[in-house]
Amino acid sequence: MNKLTKQIQRTWKSAQLYIGFHVDPKGRKRKTPKVWPPKNASATLHDDPLKQEAFVVLKNADGDTARDVQIKLRPDKIVLRRDFDDAWKGVLVDEYSVTVTVAVAGLSIRINPDGSITREDGLDTTWVEADGSVIKITEFVEASMSGDLPPAPPYLLGIQKKKPRTRRGYIRKRNRVPVFT
Repeated sequence: MNKLTKQIQRTWKSAQLYIGFHVDPKGRKRKTPKVWPPKNASATLHDDPLKQEAFVVLKNADGDTARDVQIKLRPDKIVLRRDFDDAWKGVLVDEYSVTVTVAVAGLSIRINPDGSITREDGLDTTWVEADGSVIKITEFVEASMSGDLPPAPPYLLGIQKKKPRTRRGYIRKRNRVPVFT
């Protein structure tokens, strides 16, 4: 058994697919949904999740139900949620972005389709654009930093050992055209 397999086994114990029925056959809303595990482990995603929804429950290996993860499968998005207060609370995956909600300070981090990242909490918002520019807005200040700086030359990045030198008195290295001054 490799190290990755051991780590996964220590985190999650089991996974179970369920279908939750929020309305009865007559169309009346239930006080508590009827939860049913399908025999063939397959579920159709209903258009209205307020009537019927499919979800997977991942059980934590430690037995702590607050660390269990519920994966709600919807036609337009996937929602991961848990009740654990010391880490992430939810993950929302839709066609255009991935959003992670952290329990601490109501923090929300969204990764947009162009690669930009938005970080929001109750007090400020920070954007890291795809080109590397950063914009931060708080109650007291708006700050930005440009991300369109030219790339550093290779000798500054450590790719080349020394700065390239040209021969004195010649314009081009290949054709060796003399310079007359």
